[in-house]
Amino acid sequence: MLHQKYIGALGAVALSVTLAACGSTAEPEAAKPAASNSSTATALASSSPTPQATLLTKVQLTSALLPLSRMPAGWSAEGDDTPGDKTFCDYRQPHKVQVQVTRTFQKGGGLTATVAAVGIRQYASTSDAAESFTAMEKALETCHQETYQGSVLKYSPMSVDKLGERSLGLRIDSDGSTMLQQFTLDGPVLINVGTGGLDAEADTATKLLRDQVDRYEAAARK
Repeated sequence: MLHQKYIGALGAVALSVTLAACGSTAEPEAAKPAASNSSTATALASSSPTPQATLLTKVQLTSALLPLSRMPAGWSAEGDDTPGDKTFCDYRQPHKVQVQVTRTFQKGGGLTATVAAVGIRQYASTSDAAESFTAMEKALETCHQETYQGSVLKYSPMSVDKLGERSLGLRIDSDGSTMLQQFTLDGPVLINVGTGGLDAEADTATKLLRDQVDRYEAAARK
């Protein structure tokens, strides 16, 4: 599991849980406005679509992920990863992710290493993304702790910047380490950023989330 040798079960489990998807289908052939029956999505998919209404290919989404050059000093790239299918307390997501991309970074080494992950999950429409975000919110209202692969994960709400349409934050504690996760709903995508380790910093996660949202929206405008 990812980074288990650096920060124990937390890095392995938390990154898997928070980047999880319910599966994937074929990616869109080309960027185009998403269709939806909801009033919000209808406005986004109008004749003059906003960037947040555009569907991107996997190549485009991968290019939209934060590169090492946009990370603060001291980080190294760990590569792009394929998340597992674990969700918070095994809640069921209402829609399948169409395209999903993630990238991880590391700072330091040994037991004091810090990891960071950025990810973008794109759904078939803005309404599918919104419903998936709502399902995660509702699951975390009652999901405060679970045991996964022998490790106890404790979940606590965390305040976050108000980005995109909606945002939420989550603190995950396990085995003496902490993972700080932030999520933003932005049109047809859910953007997530997490930092974890013995000395995880909320300020770092907040800055990375802002930068990742800006980078995604810039890509969607092209």
